[in-house]
Amino acid sequence: MPDRAGLTADGAVGATTARLFLALWPDAALRGQLAAQGRRLQQALGGRLTRPETIHLTLVFIGNLARTRLPELMAGLAGIEAAAVRMELDHAECWRHNHVAFVAPRRTPASLQELVGKLEAALTAAAIPFDRRPYRAHVTLVRRADCEKANPAQGRVSDTPEWGVFRPLTWSAGQFVLVESVPTPIGVRYDVLGSYVLL
Repeated sequence: MPDRAGLTADGAVGATTARLFLALWPDAALRGQLAAQGRRLQQALGGRLTRPETIHLTLVFIGNLARTRLPELMAGLAGIEAAAVRMELDHAECWRHNHVAFVAPRRTPASLQELVGKLEAALTAAAIPFDRRPYRAHVTLVRRADCEKANPAQGRVSDTPEWGVFRPLTWSAGQFVLVESVPTPIGVRYDVLGSYVLL
């Protein structure tokens, strides 16, 4: 499997590009809470659970980038100064267009919007392409969910005995990470290439 230099375990040259994204990564305690919430959503809506070790909140999706540009990218990320992020993941939804069930903050905190803005500005300045769609903070917990079971019509998962009571989760993030998505025979693996402290 490729390491950060793009070499396989036996030393052969690996892929010349890396599939990358920037994210907030939960600690072990929060990851366990999110995984438990995922099981609740799966029980209500069916589908395929996100593996606990891959649970994250995407900040910016970069996509494929030449490995020769990784040092430049990582140096640029190290120069970003942004405040730590604290948010409440206080509701669950299910998007009908892609059958993804997730938890999210009802209101995206200003610190998170500011962080995303600074990351996008740094990528733009370095002429590194990225997904420029409007930002919507969310943590994917179930794929292939039957969103028709969600209530009301817009996909909100109700806090009823049938679905279970939703308990808001607090996320205090003191760093963001650069992650490589690596395909494997048993599914995608996420390798953290670098972590960057928030103020």
